[in-house]
Amino acid sequence: MNDGNPLHIRMLGGFCVLRDGRPLGFPTRKAAALLAILASRPGAWFARERLADLLWARSAEAQARGSLRQALAQLRKPLEDGAGSVIEANGEGLRVAPERVSVDVAEFEAALADGDPAAIERAVERYSGDFLDGFALNDLPFEEWRAPEAERLRRLALKAMGSLLDHHVECGAVEAASALAERRLALEPASEETYQALMRLHLARGALGSAMREYERCKAALATLGVPPSATTEALRQQIRVRPAAAPASKHDEPPLVAVLPFANLSDDAAQGYFARGFTEDVIRELARFRSLRVIAAHSSFGAADPQETPAETGARLGARYLMTGSVRRSADSIRIGAELVDAERGHFLWSGRYDIAPGGILATQDEIGRAVAATLVSRIDDDRLRRAAAKPLGDLAAYDCWLRGVTALRRGTPESHAEARALFERALEIDAAFARAYSGLSLTYFNEWSCLAWGRWAENEGRAFDYAQRGAQMDDGDPVTHFILGRILLYRREFDRADRHLQRAELLNPNDADILAQLAVSDMFLGRPERGVERARLAMRLNPFHDDWYFAFAAGPQLFTGRIETAIEFALKAPDIATDAHAYLASAYAHLGRHDEAARHVALFQAAYRRNIIGGREPAADEAARWLMHVNPFRRDEDAAFFLAGLAGAGLAIPPDLRRPA
Repeated sequence: MNDGNPLHIRMLGGFCVLRDGRPLGFPTRKAAALLAILASRPGAWFARERLADLLWARSAEAQARGSLRQALAQLRKPLEDGAGSVIEANGEGLRVAPERVSVDVAEFEAALADGDPAAIERAVERYSGDFLDGFALNDLPFEEWRAPEAERLRRLALKAMGSLLDHHVECGAVEAASALAERRLALEPASEETYQALMRLHLARGALGSAMREYERCKAALATLGVPPSATTEALRQQIRVRPAAAPASKHDEPPLVAVLPFANLSDDAAQGYFARGFTEDVIRELARFRSLRVIAAHSSFGAADPQETPAETGARLGARYLMTGSVRRSADSIRIGAELVDAERGHFLWSGRYDIAPGGILATQDEIGRAVAATLVSRIDDDRLRRAAAKPLGDLAAYDCWLRGVTALRRGTPESHAEARALFERALEIDAAFARAYSGLSLTYFNEWSCLAWGRWAENEGRAFDYAQRGAQMDDGDPVTHFILGRILLYRREFDRADRHLQRAELLNPNDADILAQLAVSDMFLGRPERGVERARLAMRLNPFHDDWYFAFAAGPQLFTGRIETAIEFALKAPDIATDAHAYLASAYAHLGRHDEAARHVALFQAAYRRNIIGGREPAADEAARWLMHVNPFRRDEDAAFFLAGLAGAGLAIPPDLRRPA
């Protein structure tokens, strides 16, 4: 390209012409359309007759020719800059001078022609949307030219993205593969091969929960087209389901292990599926309160469910001796619940129950199911613990609906879904001001924003999370979630003794909640009990083999502080981008092993994440990142903080003298 001031013409994702970074305007839409047609093939000649047909098909030939000349004249003034003509004319017609312009479409196709991964990545970066997206004319010939070209380029982009995605999957580049897959799905939401690539990616790194979620997303996307997943996708699902290394069940296992499979939705309205799933999860939570039982987490038992399998096969897959199944049929004025308990090893039904209940009695029914299962499996139940497990009765089903929908929104983990959940929990309290569970939900919305999303509102969200959790605990002291949240907030306040009391109470109230156990593992690390954290993380993964990726990160820390550095790295590398400080832990670990190149690389990745997520892209002060790390990692023991900081210093992070503590 010659010097001058070349024009940059962008036609992928819209239409824009830039010179020196400033957009150019054109007097008419037809003039802009003429430039778009010519720029679609820089250097190619377009016959005047063809251009007139595309833009002025409804005009007589002479009039169309005149309109073409007028549009060309309207283009010349904004395009010319004294360095030569952008649009050239001769006996063959008109063309855009290729040396005077850069065109994203041409750059996209040229990069694709190179074929190597780096070039394909450049091509994918160039594709910012459909060709001339949103650029419309009331001329059918123009649209008949634009639409096939847009489809051709879209197909090229999808193919390129698929090739690059396969490359990222082969390299194990989780973050790059995930981001690219979401871009591809935005263009083609039911792209089964994209979901398959993500399933393979997560399978290869042992992230079974993530792999199973991609299967569920794929199944839902295909359902909108009225088709089931292909045999290839189902084969990948089977690979996911057989991967958990569950210990074999034994009739002598103490305590017995139970898996609750998803209750079937028998309602006429398929949209009530959320209610059946939510009811199942609540039954699991109620059962998990019993210290005399071990209960598989909902995510794993749901992932293992397969109506084509025998109970023995499903039980063996999860390592569970006992399976519970059920159904929910909901109508306007009643709910029918059915539940059955099976000895998976022998295939015998041990217990079944049927309940026809009014909307206001649903929480009591959950408690009744939990009592019956526990009484069948064990000879003795602690009545006091049983009474505390019972939630306060809820008299209005609409509030319970709000709770279920709020929890569903909360799991999506975005600022928008947190706002949606907050509105639903507030609505539940408008209906029933004594519904303690809604306060727990509100606390959780602020806790998640404070600890994961909105660092800039640290003090405000920390205070709100704490206040709502306190109110929930005052109304229902038997809710483990509120005690867990209070404990974590007190950890950040460095009130370690109070934090420990609430965290231990959270476990006492619900010793089988896998998510809380995984969170308690990292709390143990901060409190100076990493060995206990290792055991809690191990139990969490045992109870929830299809767990989320953050379990890996929370298991890594306790391993690091017990000196199992290689194991810590192995866990951390399964979820290196799950939190802003995840790469800092990897950097410290590698430095303690003397692997300084890897340590330096992870320090750089941490600093990039810190700039991106915490300080809005600006350059930090020299000691700022280290101070932030110690603010959000509340180590009780000086020797743990010193160990962490020594590793970071060895990795090349600047550590201010006042942060250094004696080992």
